[in-house]
Amino acid sequence: MKPYPSPPEGLQVVLAPPVLTLTLDRPHRRNALTDDIVLALIDTLEAASADEEIRAIFLNAAGDNFCSGFDLAERAGDGSRPRPGSISRRMPYLVNRLIPVMLEVQVPIVSAVRGWAVGLGFSLVLASDFAVVSDDARLRAPFTSMGITPDSGTSWLLPRLAGVARAKQMLILGEEASGAEAADWGLIYRAVPDDRVDAEAADVVDRLASSASVAVGLTKALIQRGRERSLEAHMSEEAFAMELSSRSADFREWAESRRQGRSPDFTGR
Repeated sequence: MKPYPSPPEGLQVVLAPPVLTLTLDRPHRRNALTDDIVLALIDTLEAASADEEIRAIFLNAAGDNFCSGFDLAERAGDGSRPRPGSISRRMPYLVNRLIPVMLEVQVPIVSAVRGWAVGLGFSLVLASDFAVVSDDARLRAPFTSMGITPDSGTSWLLPRLAGVARAKQMLILGEEASGAEAADWGLIYRAVPDDRVDAEAADVVDRLASSASVAVGLTKALIQRGRERSLEAHMSEEAFAMELSSRSADFREWAESRRQGRSPDFTGR
């Protein structure tokens, strides 16, 4: 199994199987992400994907805001300009790895979101399997207003989740959406009052942590891969996934619980 990395400053990692909790912890910067945090998130998620004890991942943030994006000010450092081409060299190894890892890891990811979720922070919300967002959260992709184009998969995820018209509204016009609007558009799992975000997210985490993890992980993979496959190819993958899940201990436990007239006790195996 791939070892878990030591978290850098600004990221808390709590490994308490069956749940892995990741907390963005730079409230003084509205939890803007650094290179070190992005790399640690990638490595930690990859390690969790190979850890059979982890059945749910909980992503949250310290303070009043979820994430204000990437910390461009810190990267600027001494103010010197990077040489041409530095962005295209860096991105494949940083933000352009993080979002695919979130989508591909078979362990479901639940995020608790309040306040600002901007830029890369917004992408983290879109890439979560279940985002529980406060009604008055502020979701924004401000790229064009800064004179740059979207990154980290935002222009791929947003039209698929909310449609092309909504994607243009947010990506081209730079308009923000509240948590309540995002829920209405189908961008997120649920919007709730601010004081219920943590409890609602914890409930989803608990449900996933006690679910039939083999079937859940394979179903997440089917949903993700099905976006780009034909129906025929996808149904072939469905058949293979059913073959695997029907051989799991959890499926046998479900059958046994039915015979005994009780609720199943899934172990994630």
